Amino acid sequence: MCPNIILTEGYEYGSFHFLEPSFLHNYTDSTQFLPPGLIAITLFFLIYKYANPLWHQVIGWQTQYIQHIFQWNEFFDRIPLNDGAIFRFWQPEWLTEYMKWVYSYGFALSYWICLIYSFFSKDVKKLLRYALAGYLLQVPLILPFYNTILLQEVWYVHGVPDMLQRMLTPEEAFTTAWNCFPSMHTSIAFAGLLLSRREKNPWFRLVAGIYCGSIILSTLYLQIHWVLDVIGGMIFAYCCVKLADWIIDSKKVTGWIGSWERLGVYLSVKFGNKNHSLSSPGNRKKANEETG
Repeated sequence: MCPNIILTEGYEYGSFHFLEPSFLHNYTDSTQFLPPGLIAITLFFLIYKYANPLWHQVIGWQTQYIQHIFQWNEFFDRIPLNDGAIFRFWQPEWLTEYMKWVYSYGFALSYWICLIYSFFSKDVKKLLRYALAGYLLQVPLILPFYNTILLQEVWYVHGVPDMLQRMLTPEEAFTTAWNCFPSMHTSIAFAGLLLSRREKNPWFRLVAGIYCGSIILSTLYLQIHWVLDVIGGMIFAYCCVKLADWIIDSKKVTGWIGSWERLGVYLSVKFGNKNHSLSSPGNRKKANEETG
């Protein structure tokens, strides 16, 4: 399924308000965090602005030029229980509406909630880890699967109505319903869930767990993804998290972050905010190193 980056109206304030305590009770030097934090946030804003049009360009390119090597529709349909029917034994209207909302908007929301939380915690490594594992690594690494495997959504293969009611033409349905293995809704949500398990805030762990879990379940409930799509997405997400850990904890990235943090301390001293920036021995040492 195409990973649309969408921010719904009104949730930005709610996200920041909910995550405010992590900012107020974390005593990391804000000035030290500011330079690398602003760079990271600017990068994520550009992703938000350009990712969706870029992805549709990729889909157009796939439609015109890609000849998939593997055709998996019939193969996946023959696997017992692979259509996820067990997740649709109870379908009240309120649950269906919730799942539709979660699937349509939760894809981006799960990613951004984690980024906002990490920003308020003033932890550059955490911010970059969420960004890499949750999206930046996933898009380029998932394209080889989508470019070689033709697998379409459950509802399309079964010839039943689209539960999302997207009112697609036959041509639009054909291309919208592919790019299924692995499930990117699942991989982004599961990456957020895995990383949220590392947080000390129990409320954030609870909310992230319920919400990210709902996104994964919605793909099966709405007859979008096959069970093996979801399993593949979870394995893919786990690999992206481990790769992000390796990158972020490398000496080069750690050194790059440290250089920007030292710049923040130096600027704080330079422009007179000494009481705040020199509140810890570590910051005084950094400032002395920069000022000689």
